[in-house]
Amino acid sequence: MPRNRKSLHPFFISFFVLLAALLCTVSAFAQTGKITAKITDAKSGEPLLRASIQVLETKQGALSKDNGVATIINISPSEHYTVVAKYAGYEPFTYKDVKVISDQTTKLDFKLSSKHQDTIVIAAEKLIDVSKIGIGEKLSSSEIQTIATTQNISDVVAITPGLVADGSNGGYSIHGSRGTQNSERLNGIETTNVVSGGESITQTAISKFAISEIAVGTGGLDASKGNTTGGIVSSTGRSGASNFEFMFKYRQDLPGIFGTSSNGFKQMGINDKTYEFAFGGPITEDVKFFITAKGNTQQYHDANLNVIDPAGNNLGQLPNDNYYARGATGQLSFDLFGFHLSADAVLSSTNRQFTQWAWTYGDPTEIPAENVIDNIYSLNGNTGIGPTGILKITAGFEASSDRIGKYDYSQGGGLFSMYKIYDAVDNFTYNDNTHTVTPGPDGIVDIYTPVSKQVADPRNPSNVLNLFGAGINPFTGHIEGNGITYSTNNPYGLLNVFTVAGNVFGFNNQTINQTSLEAHYNDQFGSHGIDVGAEAHIYNINNYDNGLPWDANPFRDSFAVKPVIAGVYIQDKMEFSDITFQPGLRLDIYNPNNNHVLVNPYNPLKSDTSIVNGQQVISVVGNFKSAPVQALLSPRLGITYGVNDKTTFNFNFGTYFKNPAFGQVLTATGGDFNAVLARGNNIIGNGGLKGETDEEIDVGFQTGLSDVLRMTVNGIFKKMSNISGLARITSPDLALGYYLYTDDEYGYYKGIEMTLEKRMSDNFSARFNYTYSTTAATSSTATSNYSALVNQSSDAEVAVLPLQPFPVDWDRTHIAQLLLTVLFGKGEGPKIGGVPFLEHFNFSTKTIFESGIPYTAFDAKGVQTGEHNAEREPSYFQTDATVTRNIPLSDIFGESIGRSSLDIQLEIYNLLNRTEALTVYPTSGQGDDDGLNPLYTGTSDFLNDPTNASGNELDALGLLKYNPRWDLNKDGRVSVDEQTQAFKLQRAQNFARRTNYQVPRRFYLNFALHF
Repeated sequence: MPRNRKSLHPFFISFFVLLAALLCTVSAFAQTGKITAKITDAKSGEPLLRASIQVLETKQGALSKDNGVATIINISPSEHYTVVAKYAGYEPFTYKDVKVISDQTTKLDFKLSSKHQDTIVIAAEKLIDVSKIGIGEKLSSSEIQTIATTQNISDVVAITPGLVADGSNGGYSIHGSRGTQNSERLNGIETTNVVSGGESITQTAISKFAISEIAVGTGGLDASKGNTTGGIVSSTGRSGASNFEFMFKYRQDLPGIFGTSSNGFKQMGINDKTYEFAFGGPITEDVKFFITAKGNTQQYHDANLNVIDPAGNNLGQLPNDNYYARGATGQLSFDLFGFHLSADAVLSSTNRQFTQWAWTYGDPTEIPAENVIDNIYSLNGNTGIGPTGILKITAGFEASSDRIGKYDYSQGGGLFSMYKIYDAVDNFTYNDNTHTVTPGPDGIVDIYTPVSKQVADPRNPSNVLNLFGAGINPFTGHIEGNGITYSTNNPYGLLNVFTVAGNVFGFNNQTINQTSLEAHYNDQFGSHGIDVGAEAHIYNINNYDNGLPWDANPFRDSFAVKPVIAGVYIQDKMEFSDITFQPGLRLDIYNPNNNHVLVNPYNPLKSDTSIVNGQQVISVVGNFKSAPVQALLSPRLGITYGVNDKTTFNFNFGTYFKNPAFGQVLTATGGDFNAVLARGNNIIGNGGLKGETDEEIDVGFQTGLSDVLRMTVNGIFKKMSNISGLARITSPDLALGYYLYTDDEYGYYKGIEMTLEKRMSDNFSARFNYTYSTTAATSSTATSNYSALVNQSSDAEVAVLPLQPFPVDWDRTHIAQLLLTVLFGKGEGPKIGGVPFLEHFNFSTKTIFESGIPYTAFDAKGVQTGEHNAEREPSYFQTDATVTRNIPLSDIFGESIGRSSLDIQLEIYNLLNRTEALTVYPTSGQGDDDGLNPLYTGTSDFLNDPTNASGNELDALGLLKYNPRWDLNKDGRVSVDEQTQAFKLQRAQNFARRTNYQVPRRFYLNFALHF
């Protein structure tokens, strides 16, 4: 049997070990806000000089100047700070539940009195922040918890205006940029996968309990934010409070009451269960902690409608479709050597099986599995310098890995164990003629080696038939090699439809380690908030994948590289009574640190001489040179003009840079480059690929229509340059052409965003936002033009590349969202017989409308019938809802239990049970019919007689093609007519599964305890 590697599982270390590890971790920078306090004499109104204010939870403080203003900077986001102002001869003045938002100023007004009584006020967040720069959303912990049907960071981020799901690249497009162009940070650490540009599993694996704020910047990013041309998603971990708190939550689906699609088939359950807990509080007065854990199990990750195949299998719950996710976080805050320190650890992992209908009837041991691990450690230390200066020295370390491949099926995986994926090694040579194994590599990974099978010809037993790939691999004991579909050993008795043996996938091994170092200095000089900083991210990337490990000339890719991404910036936020300026300048630096730039792409090989065993050997290798360092100076400017305390106008301009995804930089450039070129149509990385550069202008205004209602309007224009794409490379020096990643694509985004928001009052809050936008570019993804390049021809009926920007694949012209929350406290709500039957109930809904995305129409022959992406898929409309009943435990156990409570919540996805088509077939414009109406092409009956003179009765495994299930009249043959009936049924059931449609109504039940 092949060797396997047991993945280390970091989640089940005890929390005592986790907390101890936090003390020695390295760290990252977190987003912060500031408090500005005006301290005056309550009677005279005169400003008080050198009055003190202090944030009790963090011990941060400041003294007022001669104008009575005191400023505290570098405060971590929270909504429950207590701020106290003191002055000799005056009584203290306290604000409770003060909310601090990252990159924004919280303004407080202290009027101190000499009367002998303390003043305590519950702080109210101002409707309009007249100093706010940029476009985006910032959600606090309580707001995150109340949004309907959101389970993780990604769900919360998805409802931000300016975002749209990018189904082509993955993730979310922000203001038109590809989903791979964003920056995602957790506790200041960049978590975006630098090879693919995809999001980290931390976005979905960790508990919402762990987050104190999610800040999404979609436009007008200041100079401290770099390495993104889309937007930035910054999540800040939750800190321990002065009192102990405990939370536990359990969630599961309720498939028994799931909805039914309009074709009559019921939605099947996932068997989805989630467990979350959080615990935090003080260890001492100055040392606090907060830890969380989350686990999720799904038995049928891609559950669908309950279509039943002829063998009785439920196609809505395919086997080998398990998914497991887990996340744990810990934060420890303390003071040491004059620094206030916050140490964080975030541990996340997922493991799952990959399956699909086409693989369901094969050998389950060939189904691939994936293990993903992403662990992040951070420490943030800051200290005061002078009266108002803050120095922050930060560092962080991230260790992530992603392994996909064949695994030990006998052991499986689970919530407490990762899949045991086999090592992909080539240690032996298999001779298929002699069926012998000898030491030494043969270019084929051992556990994927195909083996021939010899069977006697039923018509002439003395004649031996050689069935390549049908034999048993000596290393695994199973049929290996490429997947075998030439068999009727499936419930439909059809050839070339389902994989019945062999492999369906190769393997991928990727590890990425990141060391992050940052330094920031902030100071307040009168109206000037000076911020300077530098950051460096040093990566160690190893990638090895093979799409055809059973082939001696495979699509194989391996590379190891240590690139560096860095940046320095300076900015000045000048806050005056009615206007705020924030000019900034940023220098982004990208060192690819590779020697994989082709000297001449049209003649990419050279002869190389080496000495092997004393003999001169001449070989053909790639002709590469070192990649140059790239740098971009990015000016940023933000201006906010306050007409009054309820209306502001804003203007933002910025140039932005994002390094290219390293998969596009290094793909297929490692190893034997001559062998890579020998396989036609290969895509080659470009070691000198430029990073994308964008310019964006934002103009807008914000106004308070009442004390609780505000409206925001923004107009955005973005010009996108140096977007990655492909170029076809051919020349007389090349036996076969290939494709090279380029940075020649370009595009633009134009949009208007309008948001109308009502704060909680009269028991309800609401937010409505509408976006009208257009995104056009010359390529939707880096490889989307590949098929057109392959099929280049002067024939007008063959697809060619568009010459001008076209609507990209994720372009949605209209997007509207409505979030509505109705909340009744104790004694509130409608009454029956004097009883407030809805007290302690919370009703939340989330309604989304999106117009359809573009697609290109083709006729039944595959010929394009119109302009590229000129047609539109159907629009999307859905309402999700939650109903929560809060049960204060003090009502049951008395006041001694405090504010402890039990929440019982019902989540309803697709409340109205809309089951409309979301995507259509490009040949028909319909969601459940491709319009092709193909005829069954089989011409021979399948006989239950291997000796039949017509021959050809055996499949690729040496089994009879005759399938008794489809011998409907029991005459010993499956006639062409019976095969045609099976063919029509398989097509009909494929469409009946409705994978192009909205998922019917689903219900989830939640229980949550809060102490």
